[in-house]
Parts: sequence; structure tokens; C-alpha cells
Amino acid sequence: MLFQVSVTRITFLLCVFLVGLPIQAQMQHADPVEQFLMLESSGTAHDPAAVPRPMLMTDFEGWMVMFHGQAFVNEVSERGAGGEDKFFSTNWIMGMADRKLGGGHLLLRSMLSLEPLTIGKRGYPERFQTGEGLIDRQHPHDFVMELAGEYAVELAPGTIGYVYAAPVGDPALGPVAFPHRASAAEIPQAPLSHHLQDSTHIASSVLTIGVQQGELGLGVSGFHGREPDQDRWDIDRGPLDSWAVRATWDPTPNVSAQVSTGNLRNPEPEEPGNVQRTTASLSVSRAGWSSSAIWGWNHRSNGNTNGFLVESVYRFNVSNALTARLEIARKEEFANTIKALTAGYTKDILRTDEILGGVGGNVTVYDGASPSYFLFVRVRNH
Repeated sequence: MLFQVSVTRITFLLCVFLVGLPIQAQMQHADPVEQFLMLESSGTAHDPAAVPRPMLMTDFEGWMVMFHGQAFVNEVSERGAGGEDKFFSTNWIMGMADRKLGGGHLLLRSMLSLEPLTIGKRGYPERFQTGEGLIDRQHPHDFVMELAGEYAVELAPGTIGYVYAAPVGDPALGPVAFPHRASAAEIPQAPLSHHLQDSTHIASSVLTIGVQQGELGLGVSGFHGREPDQDRWDIDRGPLDSWAVRATWDPTPNVSAQVSTGNLRNPEPEEPGNVQRTTASLSVSRAGWSSSAIWGWNHRSNGNTNGFLVESVYRFNVSNALTARLEIARKEEFANTIKALTAGYTKDILRTDEILGGVGGNVTVYDGASPSYFLFVRVRNH
């Protein structure tokens, strides 16, 4: 019975995702402001410009309307004491609309996920994962992952200013969030250091003001620092009680780097107290190979936690991908330093002008714990 319910939920998810498929991609010449906005992957964060950004596009009443999404259907199996198995789906779909306005561009963006249905409140098993009151489990994302508007304008040749406002969105803190990071595109499970690096990607009440001049950028955000509550279907609200600032450097289309810091007010209700989060990351993408190195440090009044990861996806012979992720993290929930290595492979078995469908799997080995195994089917627009 549970298996039948899961299949029904995932079928519904795929139907929602496939609604966008008849729309034909249209390559259009973009002005500098439009190009700047199209580079953004998560809030105002971006991968290197060389990363492909496939979207389904159409024109409607002066708007350029775009869709992008993906779904993984997974089976996880954990070996050893306390291990669990679970069948679930991680997924999201994004809709965007862009138009010229007042000498600049207005971009509206929404991102939705059915993970409250396809994962459930208890999350999915993942050894040494923490966050939002869970231990050894990864929580589902909210139904509304992003609901945002952004206006950008060229202030001077080569200089673009922008304002990003979102009831739910991603402030100027951390790298591109893992669901949208090119280097994590074939790894369905969340990094163990997620809540040390990029967990604010679904923050509420976000306001960001920034400027991009050539290869350098600077953004400043105010946002509500509390993590989402357990009602995954509503839109959380709260005052702008937290802040963040991020500097970016894009020396070439193949390289993007950022450093950021922010003060989060009482992010975890189970652990009262503010957190000062500082992150740094470097992402490189070239000839089918995307890699990232990310560090995050969280300071509380009672101590520090930190996490470092290196992850990579290498695509070859058109339809094959090798993946790897190495993590070293220190968390207050565990006495020892966490060390984990994930390695996997994905094979595309369905390839059309609009979609890519693949099958794959990975294994994670830990220092001091039994391994975990993931098998998955993946579909995304192409």
C-alpha cells in the first residue's frame, strides 16, 4: 500500500513537470542586463557563465517565459546498525518571466517542490545529516522554494545594479544552493554540510541590493533568519532580523568565486541563539566538467562548527556522467569529525530535444560507519 501511494505521488509530480515540455526553446540575443539575470541559479548566486542553462522558452505578451525543472526518484539503502531504506523523490520546477521595463529588466521567478508529498515530514535517511530538528535525516523542502521579483538596470557601461525581493528566496549568503549547483547536478542527496553553507536558500522575507561591475560583484541582504517550520505547504513570514553580504569574482566564463558572511537570528528553534555564518567557494566549469570547493564556518556563543566539501561531475560520450563528493565536517551533534566520500555514475537512456532521462546510483562511505547506497531515475528538461 505504501509503495502504491508513493508511485501515485511521483506520477503526479512527473505530470506537473511534463506540462512545460511542449514549449519550444527559443535562443534569443540578450542585452547585458538580460544576460546578467539569466546567469543567476539560486537567488542572486550564480555558477560560472560557461555552465549550460537549458530552459524551455516562449514569448507571451512582451514577456519571455521560461521553465526549468528536474526530478529524482530514489531508493536509498543504509547498511549497518540503525540503517534504513526509503523510496522517495527529490524534485523542483522553476518558472520565470522576463521583460524590459524602464530602461532595465524585470524578472519574476517562482520555484515549487512536491517534496512535502514525495519525501514526507520525517525526511529521508542520510547518515550524519542534521538540520531543522532532524538527525541522520535530510528534511524535505517547502512546497514554495522561491517566490521572487528582481529588477536590474545598467547604471553605466559594464556596471549593473539590481534589487531582489522575495517572500521566499535566497539572500546573498553562501554559494549556489546544492539543488541548482552544476557540480551537484547528478547527486540527488543533500551535502552533509548543507546547514553550514547554503541552507538559507529558502529563507523568508528576503531583500537584496547589489551591483556588478565587470568581473566583480557585491550584494547586501536583509532577511528573516529562522529556518522554515514544519508546515511545508505555507509561506513562512517574519521580520528582516538577519543580514548578509557577499562578494563575487568571475575572472573568466569558466570560473566563479564568492566569499560571504551573515548573521542569522535564532535560525534553529531547537537551539536558540544567533549564528554568524561565513563561507567561501570556488566553482570551475570547462568542457563537460563542473567542480566546486566550498567551506562554511558557523559561530555560536557556545562554540564553532564548520564543513568543507569538494564535489564534481564529469560528462563524457554525451550520455554518461561520473560524480564524486568529499566532505569533512564538524558538527555539535556528533563527537567526532565527519568524513564521507560519495562516488557515482549516471547514464542517460532517454534523450530528446526537450528532456533528458537517466538512471544512476552512488555509494557513500564514511569514516566510522557503514556505507549508504542510492539508486535513482532522473528526468530534467534539456
